[in-house]
Amino acid sequence: MSLQSDFGPGAARERIHNSVEVDLEGRFMLASGAEHPCRIVAMSTGEMLFSTPVRPRLGEKVIVYIAELGRFEGGVSRHEGEGFAIGLKLTEMKHRKLAEQLVWFANRDVLDLPENRRHKRIVPMLQWTIVRLSNGKEKTAKINDISLSGVSVEVNARPLVGGRVMVGSKAAKVVRLVDGGFVAEFEVPFAEGELDERVRL
Repeated sequence: MSLQSDFGPGAARERIHNSVEVDLEGRFMLASGAEHPCRIVAMSTGEMLFSTPVRPRLGEKVIVYIAELGRFEGGVSRHEGEGFAIGLKLTEMKHRKLAEQLVWFANRDVLDLPENRRHKRIVPMLQWTIVRLSNGKEKTAKINDISLSGVSVEVNARPLVGGRVMVGSKAAKVVRLVDGGFVAEFEVPFAEGELDERVRL
């Protein structure tokens, strides 16, 4: 699916060439404060296409929350079929992260990536928590995403792979280090139905 653009030739090329078909549940809030459920059916780093019966006015500011990807905002760029599109406003860091996530979405079915066979990852609404390292030191950390079985955090610490940490109240084992943080697997996973974006660690 190609996404059109109302924001100039350069932006149009970005939307067209980077668009990825997705099927994600979300909810969005209009300028009036009214909230509505929706499905996101295509995304690029410049635009997001919604499937919803709601028809906000062109240019209206929309804030959207997607469990797997987090919070975004932008203005309504056009109406299309049974929905509408918004032009995304992203910081450089969020632009880069979304580009990486879209590559994963584009390739997960073709490559049968391990994450596609495991638990769905979500971005919690409250992303800040405390990590306690094996030496007892505590660090403030930001949760990138979380699943039933594990968590990815940004934190100013480099624990040993295989070491035990506490992420909030959950004991976990560090499985790999990443730029600016680490990924850990919970010793006791969340139960099915126990985890949503309102979770607090």
